[in-house]
Amino acid sequence: MEGQKLSRPVRLTLAGVFMGLFLAALDQTIVATALPRIVQELGGHRWYAWVGVLYLLGSTIAAPVSGRLVEIFPRKAVLIGALSLFWVGSALCGAAPTFLGLLVFRFLQGVGGGALFSLAFTTLAWFFSPRERSRWAGVVGALFGLASALGPVLGGYFAEHLSWRWAFWVNLPFLTLALLFVVWYMPHQPPPVSAPMDWEGTLLLMGWVFPLLLAFSCWGPERIAPPWAGVLLLGVAALIGTWWVRIEKRQAEPLFDLSLFRLRTFRYAALAGFFFGPIFLGGVTFFPLYLQGVLGYPPSESGVLLLAFTVGAVGSTGAVGAWVSRHGRFKPVLMGSAVLLTLLLAIAAVALPAALALGLLLGIMVVGGVLLGPFQALLSVVGQNDAPASRVGSVTSAIQFARQVGSTVGLAFLNTLFLGGRGLGGHLLLGLKAVFGGTALLGTFLLAALAALPNVRLRSERISTTQ
Repeated sequence: MEGQKLSRPVRLTLAGVFMGLFLAALDQTIVATALPRIVQELGGHRWYAWVGVLYLLGSTIAAPVSGRLVEIFPRKAVLIGALSLFWVGSALCGAAPTFLGLLVFRFLQGVGGGALFSLAFTTLAWFFSPRERSRWAGVVGALFGLASALGPVLGGYFAEHLSWRWAFWVNLPFLTLALLFVVWYMPHQPPPVSAPMDWEGTLLLMGWVFPLLLAFSCWGPERIAPPWAGVLLLGVAALIGTWWVRIEKRQAEPLFDLSLFRLRTFRYAALAGFFFGPIFLGGVTFFPLYLQGVLGYPPSESGVLLLAFTVGAVGSTGAVGAWVSRHGRFKPVLMGSAVLLTLLLAIAAVALPAALALGLLLGIMVVGGVLLGPFQALLSVVGQNDAPASRVGSVTSAIQFARQVGSTVGLAFLNTLFLGGRGLGGHLLLGLKAVFGGTALLGTFLLAALAALPNVRLRSERISTTQ
């Protein structure tokens, strides 16, 4: 579709997909500021952290499953199913009569949201070549940045002025519109292969992912269980994970074809996603703490200030997407961004100030958004470059899966550093410096993964929508 005007059905299909993606990303952060009011009304102080954990669990497991579903079932049906599941989960979360009910519905909502994360990039692969996808992936990156900034602001507003239930119900009219766009306008696209679903592999995947993610939720300030339980869960995850790998190698049509890791571009794009995930999530989690706890901004103002990140991210994703679409080169952009981002994080680890002028603060936040933007836009597109058309769903979802798992593991690591740094002198600033040191270390690992990527151009051919 390069150089061609998009048809109305394609434009409206993309509008529906992007709307669903934005709302799924919004729900990762909107609940945080509404959660104190939820606990006040429904109780559940003991299970406070589970609201976020269960959404992450649902979204992580949904990524690889939805990626395989679009390879063996009609694509339109899978996308409608993901939007519908997210709609139902949002409605039930808002109507939850008890905290336990909210937890169950939050997991359901996470499954729908995780599927939408994966399907957004897969949808781009159906309509555009890898080179042209980079331009549209910039839109996806901008949506993630905007959702991360708006979520806490909207959650706090609903909890204070309306009801915390609107933090979930706000999704419903927009999801309804997204569903109508997809149902009415998305072109029919039959699955690229005819094969049975690997339900055994799916169940075993759940069997090791659940204890793995729960294990890393047993450390940190909001741990859900004692640390010894985390060690036990890691052992369970290792055993079931080993079993899963053996089963998948024997399957004729596995949930995820492990031979795809022989593709160098995919392998290192997934590894880069694993390390980028906690860098991004660590910033979203801890930078508001710096704004409020160290610089003294109230929650409402800190939420508005975070929009500076979005301004930088939107600008860079648009510019990077256009440049890569024109030239096809992605590695110089990613390497340059990673070097500067790691340097910025290292400086913060050493010299994070206790006071900062507003203009300088906003400038630093814009620069941070600019440096994060290219990764949001390009990693999935890069991983798809060498993938066969019949496996583009699996490749896309695997990169998203790697990022989700990396975010969980990395955030537990950063939480540990935060507690250790703060414990040295009881100062919040010391804990935050330790966190930035940890993210700088993750940045060096990100650089190593990017350095291993082949220095090639993105392909100009696209997948046929009738495959």
